[in-house]
Amino acid sequence: MNKISDEIVNSLDKSKMFPKILEFPMQLRQGWDIGKAVQFTIDLGQFNNIVFGGMGGSAIAGDLVRSIFGKELSIPVIVNRGYHLPGFVDSKTLFIASSYSGNTEETLTATAEAEKRGCFICCVTSGGELARIAQEKNYPLFQLPSGYPPRSALGYSLGVLFSFFRELNIGKIYEDDIEETISFLESARKPWEEFNNSDNLPLSIAEEITGKLPLIYSSVEGVDGVGFRWKTQLNENSKTHAFYQPFSEMNHNEIMGWSAIPATKTFFSHLIMILLRLPTDYSRISLRMDITRDLVKKSGGKVLEIEGKGKSFFNQLLYLIHLGDLLSFYLAILYNVDPTEIENINYLKKDLAQNS
Repeated sequence: MNKISDEIVNSLDKSKMFPKILEFPMQLRQGWDIGKAVQFTIDLGQFNNIVFGGMGGSAIAGDLVRSIFGKELSIPVIVNRGYHLPGFVDSKTLFIASSYSGNTEETLTATAEAEKRGCFICCVTSGGELARIAQEKNYPLFQLPSGYPPRSALGYSLGVLFSFFRELNIGKIYEDDIEETISFLESARKPWEEFNNSDNLPLSIAEEITGKLPLIYSSVEGVDGVGFRWKTQLNENSKTHAFYQPFSEMNHNEIMGWSAIPATKTFFSHLIMILLRLPTDYSRISLRMDITRDLVKKSGGKVLEIEGKGKSFFNQLLYLIHLGDLLSFYLAILYNVDPTEIENINYLKKDLAQNS
């Protein structure tokens, strides 16, 4: 029986994370429009690489863009999570600085370093210091709506980047693809909005993993950004540990952790394997997942398999993103916690500010 009701949700979801998550398809459209409205002149041929600088929810969009366009890119794209840039970053680097608040210290430090190295800089933010820098130095500024926790504004960032990459003639995502995907997501997720609907997949998954430690796996080829998003959403929204590792790397080390040895019997019983799969997964990766699943089940482990739905790779990835976001919300409610609250992060930021 579902343990979620309107009353329980309203009492816990004080900052309205649920409707913010449901905005995801709409945010894609608005982000695309924000991207189209920014005027800039860039010749992709002048760059040797693209570096996306960001942290937390502001960096996930870079992971997903890299995943979606990876096979079509003629130059490397990396996501830089940290204060400093790799040595290869120079005047032939396109640097995309992403900080939803505009005040993320790692991103601001990396942006200052990008300036010193002569990078072409674009900024994605809702305001703050990053917006001020962009306006002062006339950098292309993609200004997002304010008032959201960064992790719940992913649709805006993705829409902006899809539009931006379209202008750079990277990939095959067009405005019609955005509209089709929006319609698909809004249709697919209808049962997911109803707490008492037996077809509410994210709620069913949340109930199944309650009290468990989720270990999430996917193909490294195009789906790793989704797997990492699931992990971080469970961390922030559900206030629980979760871990992610891609295939086939996990077959070279982590698979041994699924050995049911006597010394870890109690711990082992609390683990749950989540396999994120696509119909387009490389055949050898798919085979590895099958063998690994069977091995874990044979050892008495619990396995959940979740497949991305939709007629295109783009649909399937965003389906899994939306599903994972709602799953993390429902698990927060089942754990009786506010999905928006990030007390530990705020404590850390306050202490850092006092020691700057």
